[in-house]
Amino acid sequence: MMLSALLDQYSQSSKKVFFLYNILTRQFDYLSPSIKYLWEIESEQVLQTPEWLLTRIEEQDKEAIMQRFKQVRHGAVAKIEFNLRFPDNLLKQVKVDAHPLLDANGAFTQIMGQAEDVTDQTKYREFLLEFTRKKDNVLLIVAHDLQGPLSIMKSAVNLLEMDHAISNYRELSTYTDIINTAYTDCTKLIKEVLLDEHIKSVSTPVKRVRFDALEKVKQTAETFVRSKVVKAAIHIHSPEEKIMVELDEIKFTQILNNLLTNSIKFTPSEGTITITLSTQGTNLLLKHADSGIGIPQELQPYLFQKHDNRASRRGLNGEESNGIGLSIIKDLVEIQGGNIQVESEENKGTAFYISFPLANI
Repeated sequence: MMLSALLDQYSQSSKKVFFLYNILTRQFDYLSPSIKYLWEIESEQVLQTPEWLLTRIEEQDKEAIMQRFKQVRHGAVAKIEFNLRFPDNLLKQVKVDAHPLLDANGAFTQIMGQAEDVTDQTKYREFLLEFTRKKDNVLLIVAHDLQGPLSIMKSAVNLLEMDHAISNYRELSTYTDIINTAYTDCTKLIKEVLLDEHIKSVSTPVKRVRFDALEKVKQTAETFVRSKVVKAAIHIHSPEEKIMVELDEIKFTQILNNLLTNSIKFTPSEGTITITLSTQGTNLLLKHADSGIGIPQELQPYLFQKHDNRASRRGLNGEESNGIGLSIIKDLVEIQGGNIQVESEENKGTAFYISFPLANI
């Protein structure tokens, strides 16, 4: 049985396109009929005019294809993936494996290979990469954001131990309440990232609920103050008694915890942390400012970059920093439709300006 007949028979049960291209004649000595389904061009048309194949290939891929062609001409096996674009703007991702063939005299005369549609595999591969990135990101956020509530619990335990040493139990209920609140924050965070949405989707779910943002800020700050984790004075200002928003309450709390934890690390005990909330049109405005050591100008471009720790610094008491806290804040703000900006001057403090849409209040 002739080689072409064998390949025809095999190609009937395969979606791959097999080809044998003659370098001397610049024609295909063999081309699977399945080229019609991959390239959406009749095989007879390609056999007569091989250049028709180029009309489907995206311009930015043609140079790379020519480079691989040169590799094959020099005796190397070449593999490449590229895009085909069709009149209806449909895109296909195609993978081609090409092998050089030599004649009896050792001269390069033909290219044998196969082409296949890998659109679905490419999409799945991209999905897996994004899924892996998402899971890594979730673990990073959990590991970082648990530090705030856990430090509050640790501080409360230390206070309990000191009072127990002198048989002073007047603040016992206060300390247990602090520990219980911090524990609840930890479990809420852990439960959120273990929800089905995180397992089944590469996107970060946002669960909007209606709550009083001003009251949430007061509650979060009070937990830090009562645990004595923070030495600096915390002031909360607002021209309004209540500011109702529709945001993700857990993520909003994560933002507050991260901002407070960051300020605590870089603000001396005699300093101040001031949180101001107001509304402007349809937006919630939150300003978080401290009188800490500020951020050097040369570090500010790297503050919100997750995988660049050039802005990472130890706290005033030697606290370690991995430099991801502010990038987490930025992500949590932006996925809720908000934006964040920073102003800072070395030795004069730092201010973060965050705005959120109030949604349907």
